[in-house]
Amino acid sequence: MGFAHFIARRILSDKDRQDRLSRPIVIIAVLGIVIGMAVMILTVGISTGFQGEVRAKVTGAGAAIEIVPLSQTDAKESQRVKIAQSFYPALDSVPGIKHIQVFALKPGIVETDQEIQGVIVKGVGADHDWAFMRQHLVAGKVLSIGDSVRPQALISNWLAKRLRTEVGGELTIYLVKGREELRPRKYRITGIYETGLEKVDHQLVYVDIAHVQRFSQWGLQAQIDAADSAGQLCIKGLGFGGDGQYSFSWPGTDWRGRGPHQLCTRGNTSVMLVVNDNAGTLPDTAWIDVRPSSPLPASTCATLATANLARRGGKGSYGDYCGGFEVELNDYRDLSTMDDLIYREKLGPGMRTVTVPEKFPEIFSWLELLDTNVIVVIVLMVVVAIINMTSALLIIILERTNMIGVLKALGTGNRAIRRIFLIDAAYILGIGILLGDVLGIGLALVQKHFGLVRLPIESYYVDKVPVDLSAGPIIALNAGVLVVCVLALVVPSMYVSRISPAKAIRFE
Repeated sequence: MGFAHFIARRILSDKDRQDRLSRPIVIIAVLGIVIGMAVMILTVGISTGFQGEVRAKVTGAGAAIEIVPLSQTDAKESQRVKIAQSFYPALDSVPGIKHIQVFALKPGIVETDQEIQGVIVKGVGADHDWAFMRQHLVAGKVLSIGDSVRPQALISNWLAKRLRTEVGGELTIYLVKGREELRPRKYRITGIYETGLEKVDHQLVYVDIAHVQRFSQWGLQAQIDAADSAGQLCIKGLGFGGDGQYSFSWPGTDWRGRGPHQLCTRGNTSVMLVVNDNAGTLPDTAWIDVRPSSPLPASTCATLATANLARRGGKGSYGDYCGGFEVELNDYRDLSTMDDLIYREKLGPGMRTVTVPEKFPEIFSWLELLDTNVIVVIVLMVVVAIINMTSALLIIILERTNMIGVLKALGTGNRAIRRIFLIDAAYILGIGILLGDVLGIGLALVQKHFGLVRLPIESYYVDKVPVDLSAGPIIALNAGVLVVCVLALVVPSMYVSRISPAKAIRFE
């Protein structure tokens, strides 16, 4: 043990120190450090926990990154994009990316017997990750995608209360097409969720993406109509969806256009129709099979009365389109890196990425302000600790003026004497920091496990104060406070150089 450490420890362990003025001053300084450290730990833990909780809710209700068409300008209504992309679902295998899934958005109006409310209808597919919504379900269950028995909808608790409905109730949604066209769709409510995010709870209604695909007419659907004319069948092509400018082709025949085209057959015959449009929409194919119910005379053609007609295909290419892709990340901190990777290396022409801070700028700007608050609190607590320790150190030096004079008379230099008192200050700081850690971590653990401090969820997006305790920030706080305060005490410790040995020895 060095000379400075030996003297410093003797000063702190001096039994006569109980009667000295420095004792209550040191106790006050230690208490100030304890409270300051506890406040800093709670501030960092609550800020980090709050930011993480809100980010998790925002990204859980959507995704960290969205891949959408370049032409999309309205965040509430999707433009179509082909599902068959080189990155889908290959992005699932990229390190750092957790999952990729399709989605589609459409504005709508919900209606019950008592209320109406504007909403955004979000269509999701069979690849949708329901983990987040299952955590925030208030009642019922998530959607069964592909259930064609009865259309289902998942709504928020806020919307359910406003519309005075519940799980199992019926909900009419008017989907908006263009500026004037409204088409009603009836859904059965299978589940009710609550995230606490106003932009989610007040707007989003989840449905099967197939309803949005078909309503938006993103794909083409081919159908074949048959009628009797002049004793034979007349075949006519029908097209739906796309841009409405259809071209009809009949492979295996010399027919052109929609028709009707006369079909004179006495045996089993199949006719195929392929419908295209001018917008390059994926075509759809339909077939009609003509099967005479009995042998027909040579001069007779099959008619509706003498043949069985069976139609195949014509299910439409709606399912080949979506409104975009949602990309979930393993770690939000990789957002910028993964966004650059996807945009530069994975996307083709006509596609772009939208990050969650771009989609919810006001929420993330607010979260960034919390970092400023944390810095302000830490700076204030460190300044208070420095002031307390400066006062305590100066009083200790004044009380030890006789000792300083004796040490100087024995040849001890000012630098060595300053080191003695800085070591004392470091010991006092260390005790205060450790006790502050115990208090701060203890209070944080109580809040984390019991949630004693509650918050209005409509204002803060969470119903209790969240706390994130990580070892890294706590260690950094401890080391930073100790180093900064000790360095700040170098100046007041220089007071010992002004003490004269002759006067100090006679000092009372």
